[in-house]
Amino acid sequence: MERTLFIFEGEKTERLYFKSLERAFFPGEESRLLASFQNDLYELYAQVAEDEDLDLFELIKELNPSANKDEHLKNLRRDQVGQIYLFFDFEPKDDQFTGKNLLNMIRRFDNETELGKLFISYPMIEAIRDIDNLDEFLCRTVAISDCAGAIYKKLSADRGSHLYQDAKKIDKKGWQFLIEANLRKANMLTSGEDALALISDQAPLALAQLINDSPRDPLPVLSAFPIFLADYFGLDVLSSAQRFVK
Repeated sequence: MERTLFIFEGEKTERLYFKSLERAFFPGEESRLLASFQNDLYELYAQVAEDEDLDLFELIKELNPSANKDEHLKNLRRDQVGQIYLFFDFEPKDDQFTGKNLLNMIRRFDNETELGKLFISYPMIEAIRDIDNLDEFLCRTVAISDCAGAIYKKLSADRGSHLYQDAKKIDKKGWQFLIEANLRKANMLTSGEDALALISDQAPLALAQLINDSPRDPLPVLSAFPIFLADYFGLDVLSSAQRFVK
């Protein structure tokens, strides 16, 4: 059976929210495998920049101790993986951050059936809970000075709706709201239009979050998982009657 590999930056929060969306949109399917890089995007960039032929799949297995504890991952061959998706944080406070490095990674990992497809959370995974109501979210930003991990984690918890603080409690309707909110905002950033259009190419979205080679300040808040769901299922993901099988 062909498998789909999902690679996260971190081990805990990303998996909690991904397990939540799995329950909503992938019921009964067993083709997905989860792995964590356990480091940020720019450390991954340093690895791939040194070796243009580097196989991400083998790198994750080599660097991630938890991958070797998972028998499914440990024994998996590259030719058994049909799709790879990556989820990382924007991390504008990282010492190695540059807009050029970010764009290089997005352009390198732009196809899930080849090297993999990369989705970015702005500024980090906790952006998914940094939402209260739709209209306000479309304008919600965060100062770059508040994008450090502990500061933004507290900020997103304090000003976000309680409905999205506990990943286990987000149902399908909750996810559909998050998809609509993030998709509309992504379109506003890339085209200036408040529209529900798919954002397949992630490079224009990253460019919209940069001014020259630096992050926009304040930075528009945007979550990777809702953008991924729209990209994976299409706009049918917003239909209550849609059966999510792919």
